[in-house]
Amino acid sequence: MELDHLHGFNPHAKFPVLVVLGPTASGKSRLAVHVAERVGGEILSVDALKVYKGMDVGTAKPTADELARVPHHGVDLVPPSEIFSVSEYLDYAEAKLAEIVKRRRVPVLDATAPYYLKALVYGMDRGPEPQREFREKMEARPTLELHAELMRKDPASANRIGPTDMKRLVRALEIIEFGDKLPSEVEQWGEPRGNYRWMFTGVRWPREQLYARVKARAEKMFEDGWLDEVKRILDEGGFSQTAGKAHGYRRLQQYISGELDWDECVRLTIKDVKTFARKSMTFFKTFPKVQWLDVTSEEEIDRAAAYLSHEIKDMLKQCGIGADEI
Repeated sequence: MELDHLHGFNPHAKFPVLVVLGPTASGKSRLAVHVAERVGGEILSVDALKVYKGMDVGTAKPTADELARVPHHGVDLVPPSEIFSVSEYLDYAEAKLAEIVKRRRVPVLDATAPYYLKALVYGMDRGPEPQREFREKMEARPTLELHAELMRKDPASANRIGPTDMKRLVRALEIIEFGDKLPSEVEQWGEPRGNYRWMFTGVRWPREQLYARVKARAEKMFEDGWLDEVKRILDEGGFSQTAGKAHGYRRLQQYISGELDWDECVRLTIKDVKTFARKSMTFFKTFPKVQWLDVTSEEEIDRAAAYLSHEIKDMLKQCGIGADEI
């Protein structure tokens, strides 16, 4: 394990916020829970899917034991049949961060979604409000057609968005249609928010080890009733376009409808999750001043938790918070 000395973006900020980032199955949630437990922290999930009630198995939500040990936020906010936009998430997360700090507790962000994290830390021009009728019209078209249209209107955005990424393609075209800036202008990085002392720690595994962990996690999800979870959600109101396109959930719906056999469903799900992990890691690498933990075992993650906890406690002392308050 390698860990550089931690430092925040703004040394004058009075209260630390720890961001633990990394791809799915990296052990970042384990690290976040261990640190939060030691420093009297509360976890804020930065995840586009954990916000959906009932999508438990396939999103690897916190276990009952983890929920009992540390308060969690950003989980189970809306039913899967509703769309929960990044703007709605930001409104929630910004208020929750302020609330946690007001209680003199340390926010520990468990970050899986790079775009959500970027928006929360650096802010964003949110662009126009979601337009339901426009989105439904766009979502009825093939993604390759949407990508070609975006390439004509904003090549810089089209080059950053994959030709099968329905959600981001629709949003980009929505910004063009109803906003006053191009998506490539809206998505520029701003300045990090100065009212917190942001600390970034990323968990990084050798690629083959990470992929093996991804495969093992997906297989366990299937064993733990992922298919039954999808059937129940379909019976209770179904999925919004956002929730229904999530890796695994989309393939299981294709299996239920007869488009895929079981073996193909499992194979494609594992492939999709590996792709998601790789893309997430690529995006996370663009974040400045991340202190990367290069690990090959969960024991190294646990040792890192002790080190990080010590660093945070020292920062809390600078804020006038003693050990008896942690």
